[in-house]
Amino acid sequence: MTLPIALTFMIAAAFSFAADALTLPRSGWRRAPRAYALHVISVVFISSLLLALTRRPHFSAFVALALVALLSAVSNAKYASLREPFVFTDLSLFSQLFAHPRLYLPFLSMRTAIAIAAGVALVACGFLLDLVAPANVAFAAAVVTVLSLALGYVLAARLPLTLEPLDDQRRHGFFAVFVAYLLNGLRRATFVQFEHALAASPFARASEPASRPDVIVIQSESFFDARELGGSINPSILANFEVAQRDSAAYGALDVPAWGANTMRSEFALLSGLSSAALGYARFYPYAFMRRAGPSLARWFLSAGYATLAIHPYYADFFGRKRVFPRLGFDRFVDIHAFAKAPRIGPYVADSAVAERIIMELESSRTRPSFIFAMTMENHGPLHLERIEAGEAERYHTLGEDLAWRDLTAYLRHLANADAMLGRLLEYARTRRRDTVLCFYGDHVPALPHIFDRLGNVPDRSHYFIWRNFGDRSAAKHDLPVERLGTAVLQAMETASRSDAPIGLSERTEKI
Repeated sequence: MTLPIALTFMIAAAFSFAADALTLPRSGWRRAPRAYALHVISVVFISSLLLALTRRPHFSAFVALALVALLSAVSNAKYASLREPFVFTDLSLFSQLFAHPRLYLPFLSMRTAIAIAAGVALVACGFLLDLVAPANVAFAAAVVTVLSLALGYVLAARLPLTLEPLDDQRRHGFFAVFVAYLLNGLRRATFVQFEHALAASPFARASEPASRPDVIVIQSESFFDARELGGSINPSILANFEVAQRDSAAYGALDVPAWGANTMRSEFALLSGLSSAALGYARFYPYAFMRRAGPSLARWFLSAGYATLAIHPYYADFFGRKRVFPRLGFDRFVDIHAFAKAPRIGPYVADSAVAERIIMELESSRTRPSFIFAMTMENHGPLHLERIEAGEAERYHTLGEDLAWRDLTAYLRHLANADAMLGRLLEYARTRRRDTVLCFYGDHVPALPHIFDRLGNVPDRSHYFIWRNFGDRSAAKHDLPVERLGTAVLQAMETASRSDAPIGLSERTEKI
């Protein structure tokens, strides 16, 4: 490349630090030299790659700069809602942005959307106005692209990282950490570590269960015990949840690896029995690294002779579940197509419809016990797009009908519906002729940072219970990480004490 082009790329790299400096949380300028070097090399890589492809030097430099600014803007939008910066696995979700825009686009502010649109327009103009460089410049740019990529891999591998995105970003800056996660995360070693971790799952060894009750596990969208927010929350909205806790085998708070979104992290932790620390870089989107069949809670049940069913009233391809669930040991996957005529509360299928589907599956004629893993959708955001009726707020809280509390009202409406779903399932399970275990938990707290900040209470844990219609049901409070919840379900199956069963239940129980 010529000296003027190299100088153009360096200027773009210098200006890219200004965009990086605006990313939250702020990092300051006291960074490791490797972090600065990785940032610069990454901008040079993008510029050189584009120059090799387009032979337009100023356009290439500007796109590299614009890309850093775009990633910074998207990261800030994500951080504002989810308390986490943009990480490399989020790139794989861009296709879902277009397939399911309602789940993502509303979280971009109007200012961010306008800035992105303006940037796209400038890029298009730059391409048309820039002069075309000679062919030898494109060849030199290709060589620089290869060299900068190789150097980037070396710098990324040697950058000290904790894999806690907020901490790493504060130390090294947003763009350097984003690139380091990307390069390190795509190494073969990441996939090998993931497979070794999966092989060490507590469900890797099948065993013969002493009893075979039907087992239902419900992952409730954005559920947590909102009564912990304070006395302004109407406690009656979780009346059935309260009863279930009181009569459960175990209940408590649940540490989950997600806040406000990223359901698949909690979901995979439950099914695999693995902590985030065990997964390395795969912790951010574990389903993307699931390339072959492996052990899981579902596969444990399958090996024990169970029919294994996943129910989710949304699209099966979301988060790649259609591809991953068979590898995790599910016989069947019932998605939104089975809920075409189901009622909706807001834009999504009602929790009540999920309860009825679970009951229908349990009532169907079969020769094997059932393991059903159901994931609800009703309480999925964005909540600020939902309508609130006049006077509705007073049913759920005492904070009034100020616009500042509209999202909370919408959330608590859905929380009450989740509680009604629980009531329906508990009523059904109490009268069943089959022994039944019901586990219920929240995947993460809702993405309501503005509400939590206003209340001065920012929750970071969800809640769970494990209930059964047989055995000892004296509630034992145990706070757990979600990766240990599946093991707790298996323990609840095996520690049944028939002497404490409801009158007549043991005599009515059918054996499969």
